[in-house]
Amino acid sequence: MDRIVTRTNPKLFDKEVYKIQKALADALPWLDHVFGICESLTDIKEGRKFTSANLYRGRGKYEQIMPCAELGNFAFFTLRDPQEMGKNKMLIKSPFSLIVWYDTRKVSLPLDERNTEEIKGQILGVLAATRFSNMAITKIYEKPQNVFSDYSYAHTDNQYLMSPYAGLRIDGYIEAYIPCIEQ
Repeated sequence: MDRIVTRTNPKLFDKEVYKIQKALADALPWLDHVFGICESLTDIKEGRKFTSANLYRGRGKYEQIMPCAELGNFAFFTLRDPQEMGKNKMLIKSPFSLIVWYDTRKVSLPLDERNTEEIKGQILGVLAATRFSNMAITKIYEKPQNVFSDYSYAHTDNQYLMSPYAGLRIDGYIEAYIPCIEQ
C-alpha cells in the first residue's frame, strides 16, 4: 500500500486534500499512511449497525480504515454535510475532519513518554506552515469518545486510544474551486 493514498485523477476536494496529504507525509516521517477522503459506510456486524471509515479500492471492494497495529500510524479525511456554494459560485465549501491515529512508541519522542501535545504541535505546525488559504481549522478533539465519534469503534473494548496509542481529530472547513467547462 502506498504511503500517500489518493485517487488517480483527483478533482474538487480530492485535489485540495492531496496538497495536505503531501505536506503531512513530507513533514511527518512517522506517518505510515496518509489516506485521502474516506467514505463512511454502515453494515451489520453481529446483528448491530457498524459504521466505519472506508477507502474504495475498485471493483466494489472497500478497505476499512480503523485503528490497528498492522495499518500503522495513519491519517485520513472525511467530508461532512452540508457542502455550500461560495458567493462567487466558483467555490464549494465543506466541513471536514482530519483524523490521525498513531503509536507513541514509533514517533520522535523519548521512549515511554506520552507527549500528545508534541504530536498535536507537529501536525498543526505543518498545517500552519503550508498556509492553505482554502482551509480553516475550527476544532480539535482528543478525548476517545470524540476522535472516532462518527464510527462504531468501541474504544472501551479495544483501548485503541490508550498508551501506547493515541489519536486526534481536527475539524474545519475546506474549499475547492469548481473548474470552468469551456464549450
